[in-house]
Amino acid sequence: MFFAYPYINKDKFDEMIRSEQAPLTATIGSEISTEELQKLKEELERMQSENRELMAAFDSLNLVKEDLELELEEWEKMEEFMPVPGSPTEPVQRGSTYYMDDEEFAERVKSLLNLDEEELAPIIREMDQGQLVRLYQNAGTIQREKLLRSLEPKRAAALMKEVMS
Repeated sequence: MFFAYPYINKDKFDEMIRSEQAPLTATIGSEISTEELQKLKEELERMQSENRELMAAFDSLNLVKEDLELELEEWEKMEEFMPVPGSPTEPVQRGSTYYMDDEEFAERVKSLLNLDEEELAPIIREMDQGQLVRLYQNAGTIQREKLLRSLEPKRAAALMKEVMS
């Protein structure tokens, strides 16, 4: 905040600088040598350069913060449609239901489960285990059979192990 103050409250800062410089200019005269004046000038330039670097770092951190806030907002918006907080594929339950209730989920996947086995197989190959479990749990008996027939034997066995545990 110390380095940001001149930018935040410019008028007050300028007034403080003017009041600080008045006594200095009165005493500069012959009491300060040219070498000392040069050293003070160099120190002032060094501090101004450091101030610019700190302000650049401050601005950079502000941009990162804004990006993170926007990303957080996007995840919060997506949360109501995805059953996962940290990853779009890992299922997590809140109490006894996923983020989306079972009725809404079943309505959204109805068209998927109505596909023929040949059409369904390539789609479910792209789904992760958590998504398959949720799909299986919300399907009817005939749809569960179709889902299992559409899976490779190893994946069908893994799905059944997870559902039965």
